[in-house]
Amino acid sequence: MDSNSEEFCGICYARHITKSPNFWCSDCDEGLCTECHEHHSISKSSRNHNVIPMESYNKLPSSIANIVNYCTNHGRKYENYCPHHEKLCCPACISIDHRSCIGLLLLQDVLKTAKTSVLLNSIESDIRDIKSNIEKIIQDRQQNLAIIHDQRNRYRLEMKQVRTTLNSHLDTLEQNILQDLDANENKVKRETEKLITKLLEKTKVTDDLVRNISAIKMHATDIQAFIGSKAIETRVEKEEQYLQGLTEDGSLSQILLKLNINKTLSNMKSNIKYFGNVTLETSQSLVVLKRTKTKQAQNTLNDQYIVQKPIYNITLFLLSKITIPVSMVRSWLLRSFDLQGISVLRDEKLILADSYYKRLLIVNNDGMVDMSISCPTVGNGPFGVTYIENNLVAISTSQGIQTVNTQTGSVVGNIATNGECRGIAFNNGTVICWVKSIGIQSIQLSNLSTKTLVKIEENSNRLGIAVHRNKIYATEFSNDAVSCYTFEGRKLWQFQNKFVLKGPTGIAIDNNCNIYVAAYKCVLCLSSGGKKFKKFEASKDGFSDPTALYFDCTKNKLIVANKGQPVFVYHVA
Repeated sequence: MDSNSEEFCGICYARHITKSPNFWCSDCDEGLCTECHEHHSISKSSRNHNVIPMESYNKLPSSIANIVNYCTNHGRKYENYCPHHEKLCCPACISIDHRSCIGLLLLQDVLKTAKTSVLLNSIESDIRDIKSNIEKIIQDRQQNLAIIHDQRNRYRLEMKQVRTTLNSHLDTLEQNILQDLDANENKVKRETEKLITKLLEKTKVTDDLVRNISAIKMHATDIQAFIGSKAIETRVEKEEQYLQGLTEDGSLSQILLKLNINKTLSNMKSNIKYFGNVTLETSQSLVVLKRTKTKQAQNTLNDQYIVQKPIYNITLFLLSKITIPVSMVRSWLLRSFDLQGISVLRDEKLILADSYYKRLLIVNNDGMVDMSISCPTVGNGPFGVTYIENNLVAISTSQGIQTVNTQTGSVVGNIATNGECRGIAFNNGTVICWVKSIGIQSIQLSNLSTKTLVKIEENSNRLGIAVHRNKIYATEFSNDAVSCYTFEGRKLWQFQNKFVLKGPTGIAIDNNCNIYVAAYKCVLCLSSGGKKFKKFEASKDGFSDPTALYFDCTKNKLIVANKGQPVFVYHVA
């Protein structure tokens, strides 16, 4: 943005006349004096531009005011929005970076609800929640200090009552324990005051975000509101992560002074070597933080614009067939492979879970096996595999979950589960898996904390798990069904049709929330609500006994693995 465009009327300045601007046109990205504004407002090429008074423009935060409606990489005006990448696109962007993206939206349609969208309101609500969380934490820490102070006074009295039965022999011991008591209190006090000071600074940040939101609502153009809200969303997520981090690192744990009085003091003075000891005990935090709903609102924002392609129009075009070399077979038995899971690594190589040989196979695009990784386990598996990050994958076995480094080929971790583990998926730092006779569970990899999301106590087989946005999808092999759940455990829908679906195993989700299910001699495509379907039958040129699926959202490809190989790659159109 040219600095002169804010100080002078842009049209006049181009004519070597310096006049102060009274209006601002975000489309032209320049100021206008009153006279030029009159011509600008009636000109056919600019009568529909977004023009606001300079007073309103000056009230916008600089981060919002500096947002432009054209692509800085190509110098062309934004015309579309890509829900998959969550980016604005000019025509050049589409031809270069978004050629394979589906569901591109007209920007003018997206901007119609920029100021009234669920996302902006959700961000504003998140800011209020963060500020409320800070106030709760401060109050809780102050109350914790008061409790410690009361405990300190109570223990001092208790020590004095014991002290009355002792003589001067205990004076030195008493002073030692008092110093220890005071030192521990001061330690907690210093740490708590430091935390409160930091939280008070965070309060100022939230106040600034509230002012920015208000300014956007009152003065920003639609595109500024849309892009500005996403910038503020990032800051809101950062503040929420900080508060959530306080819970995870123990900063919000209840801290209590603990004094253990030696009970033998009153009648065994000569044998007493210490007065007692002071320790700090922590208990579960009493603060319940409000969780933000911004990501859920973002998903809702994207969903409301996506134009779903009719399920019956979806077509699979075979791109390639990957056959694993016979050299990887270590047995003369007829059954040579049992491919139960499939995923794609960061370098786009396939990783296959072969439960027959208890191994992972990393296969390149030429069909050659780059690495075979042995997965020793007491039981059976691996059944499923999911990519985590930094060359790490997680696999499900009958004994639990293993994490494997695909670069070194070594098992780096074992996570025991209270039952046979089958389907597996990775989502935001957690592994989502099905544990037999328990249900669908989430395991936080940072601290291995486990939470049951969906209780399923019957002894049935659920072989496939997929997570997409804020929903969990699972196949039920024993019941010939596919179910969809929320992360709160509520079942949204279930698909069952004995004439269409038998023995479902693998499951994958595309960009439009369509569900692909590997089943007996077919791949079934379900609509996002589970009401409509299209069945792709097995064929001699394609899959025959599909067990595992993976959908590549960036390239719109469906990868299907036969139980005994090969692997087929399809373009979805």
